[in-house]
Amino acid sequence: MQGSQLQADLATEVAPTATELELELGTEQPSGGIGEWRVRLASALTQARWPIAVYSLTRLALAVLAIVAAGFGRRSVVYGFFRYDGQWYLRLAEHGYPTTVPHTPSTLGFLPLYPMIIRAVSAVSFTSLARAALVVSLAGGLVAAILAYRLADAWWGERVARRATLVFCLFPGTIVFSMAYSEGLTIPLALGTLLALRSKRWLVAGLLAGLATAVEPVALVLIVVCLAAAGAEIRRRGWRDRAAWRSLAAPVLSTVGIGGFAVFLWIWTGTPMATYQAQHYGWHEQGQPLALLALPVVRHVFGHPAQVAAHILAWNLWNGILGGVFLLLSIRLLVKLRSELSVGTLVLTIGVAAITLWSVMTPPNARMTLVAFPAVLVWGRRLSGRRFALFVVAEAALFVLASVLTYSGHMLP
Repeated sequence: MQGSQLQADLATEVAPTATELELELGTEQPSGGIGEWRVRLASALTQARWPIAVYSLTRLALAVLAIVAAGFGRRSVVYGFFRYDGQWYLRLAEHGYPTTVPHTPSTLGFLPLYPMIIRAVSAVSFTSLARAALVVSLAGGLVAAILAYRLADAWWGERVARRATLVFCLFPGTIVFSMAYSEGLTIPLALGTLLALRSKRWLVAGLLAGLATAVEPVALVLIVVCLAAAGAEIRRRGWRDRAAWRSLAAPVLSTVGIGGFAVFLWIWTGTPMATYQAQHYGWHEQGQPLALLALPVVRHVFGHPAQVAAHILAWNLWNGILGGVFLLLSIRLLVKLRSELSVGTLVLTIGVAAITLWSVMTPPNARMTLVAFPAVLVWGRRLSGRRFALFVVAEAALFVLASVLTYSGHMLP
């Protein structure tokens, strides 16, 4: 017994501790400060290599498609980057809002945060508003790809996250990340909101959702998402638990963006509903159940054959129909997998689907479907092997076709 005790004592004295080994080898873990942040940053970059690579390749492909489309449409290459809403965002960034609501299209039909960031980036970088707008969209798309990977990884693991990120980056709607469109802000903010709600960071979730509601109207669904997450937390912990009530910070803060803008409009134009009125009068925006039935091809189905044919060739029609079918199929999958998802995921997807199916002017096209990103990511979970490969090939083909049509302006309403 004495010999064994002596050996144990000698082993304790001779054997180096883990800390001593770390100091000797230079592998000790930082306890905080700059060293800890370096380790975290290196780890984050390592995890982000896949989404960064996939996103970069798809942006390179879109640059090539823009060149092809420019030749096809006999326009400049940059023309496709600033079409449609992009022109209005640039105009808003340069001139701001009118003080009255005109009955013609105006900048009042758009929310302010994206143009404000464009203007700030332009001022800091001493570049044009157009270049700043494209930089913001491209950077926002990169952040969206990284956060989409992280969210899918949290739900389903790394292997599925890789597939889901590939589906996300090849989705036709991601062309908006290579245009002057506000989804480059809306989507990363919405992804960040879901991630923050998942880790119960209520203040962060509320602030991100609040910023998103100042980018575009469809982001208002994030208020409901935050409210649903807070309600689930209070039910789980019990209404007597004071800590559970902290979750209400998320839905409260989520109204800050749209609420602050409404106050500004009230002071600036005399009515907090100025944006709604501008969209109604300027773009004839309205809502009705099954709004796809209000599209011209449906209304004129028994009209003159030439008129019907012209409407049938409109890309917006097929974009809306395909997007609507895709959303419904994806929601069905998400319902089956709801136990694997974060609280509020279904609320977000169904909410965006309801808004787009209700709107006459913004049907569930690829751009709006992308805002309901869980509907895109879920196919990385649903498919694998050969079926996944076929899906990606079909998606890539549609990605190319839709991008060329969008950049060139052919077959568009």
